[in-house]
Amino acid sequence: MSGISLTFLLALLAITVRMALHFSGVVMAPFDFALAHLLFIVVATWFSGHFLLRRDPSRGFGELMRAGFQSAMLYAALLAIFTWFFYKWIEPDAFSAYNERLVQGFIAQGHPAAEARRKVEGLYNGLNYSVLSFFGLLMAGALNTVVFALVHHKLLRRFRGSGQ
Repeated sequence: MSGISLTFLLALLAITVRMALHFSGVVMAPFDFALAHLLFIVVATWFSGHFLLRRDPSRGFGELMRAGFQSAMLYAALLAIFTWFFYKWIEPDAFSAYNERLVQGFIAQGHPAAEARRKVEGLYNGLNYSVLSFFGLLMAGALNTVVFALVHHKLLRRFRGSGQ
């Protein structure tokens, strides 16, 4: 197995679990599944370096970084596309209750209702959430990649029998 194929499987698992939760009637706020995504991105970036060194222990730090970044990018892109699709067609009203509470708060502060609704709905929607998810997962994956590439390169390589 490679890091890319594992990442693809993890993304499919995340999508399947999210869809199963939705269709089983579990109501989740858009941000409730974030910890699962962070766990999956950690696993994907860790094992991308692990699989790379298992195939060829002479691979360097840069190649470990590239493998981790590829996994992070794939996971972030697949989940961003799914997130946009999900909140566009499957659950288009997911942000409505949250947006309505924000609009009521702005109205209570004296802002005009139409302007508050326009600004809130322009900010909290499926497209913006999918873009934020993409960059958030990519940044989390990039941070994990740097840390895990250092661990694989400087520490775990010694246990593999290749001293670099």
